[in-house]
Amino acid sequence: MIASSLVSVALTASLLALPAIPAPVVTTDALPIPNITADRWIAYDADAGVVLASWNANDRASMASVTKVMTAIIVIENADLNEVVTVPSFATNSRGSVAGLVTGEEWTVGDLLIAMLVRSGNDAALTLGWYVGGESVSTFVDMMNAKARSFGMKNTHFANPNGLDNEEHYSTATDLLTLIIESQKYPDIQRIGRIKLVSMPAGPNGESRTFTNTNKLLGAYPGVVGLKTGDTPWADKVLLGVTERAGRTIYTVVMHSDDHFSDTRELIDWAYSTYSIQDRWMRAFYSEEGGGGAGSTPPDLSESHERRLRAMPRLDSGQWNTSTAFDLPKSESIARWIREALPSAGEG
Repeated sequence: MIASSLVSVALTASLLALPAIPAPVVTTDALPIPNITADRWIAYDADAGVVLASWNANDRASMASVTKVMTAIIVIENADLNEVVTVPSFATNSRGSVAGLVTGEEWTVGDLLIAMLVRSGNDAALTLGWYVGGESVSTFVDMMNAKARSFGMKNTHFANPNGLDNEEHYSTATDLLTLIIESQKYPDIQRIGRIKLVSMPAGPNGESRTFTNTNKLLGAYPGVVGLKTGDTPWADKVLLGVTERAGRTIYTVVMHSDDHFSDTRELIDWAYSTYSIQDRWMRAFYSEEGGGGAGSTPPDLSESHERRLRAMPRLDSGQWNTSTAFDLPKSESIARWIREALPSAGEG
């Protein structure tokens, strides 16, 4: 549990069972993919377990502070959130975004995670890496790279726990999507990633500390519940996004962007314009517009949703090549949804 020093935390409920990648890529029937500034990106349907679209997704590039998601995973696996850490002097000399840690201060691991993921404090990342690495940041970095290999992140290498530019510090959109998927298996990362505003322990001289999440989409754009921003000279702007809207979860990655918030909004809206796996199965209830009678209409659907479903080709119409147009859901949660929504489909 996150340390009791939290005074105000904005959280969004709802934890999802997440599929693993590698994921199939699907041909969608949505609007044309938007023209965004990021030169590497990916959009992923977490419910169906498919990549909806991508661009230069396997090209390596600097990843900036989204690195801290991996840092958080290593910390959570190797330390209790209530453990107390004394801030080392070298961490307080960090460049870039900092949480304002002071040498000799005592922070809990949980509070340091908040300072790192919400404020994107490089000083907090170094403090955590030093502590969990047995007072060796290089040992901690080795742990990060070992974890990346275990996740199948073949085009990723870490040189530090905070994401500052380094020739040996890089990833790809595909690997960062893997990092999102793996991170969502950790409830503490989910909770911290959804914090919009938080009050932290006062400084040594009694000064107040309030952190606002660096992800400006959080709480401002419909459905956005995480995850992490990044911005360095080599990486430009990077954003790992988690969006939950209308019962559907979309993950997005943008790298080397001029405006990671605008690009992510465009990808979110585009992704939600594609037909979900639920839409495709619900289509069985409807005949084409002007055609014969429909089957039993599911309750609680809006008129616009009904029109959308009627306009879709039927699964058996031959207008979809089912080997490329969509993949049947792999997760038990979606399989259960299909059984409940379409009992006539049987169990087989």
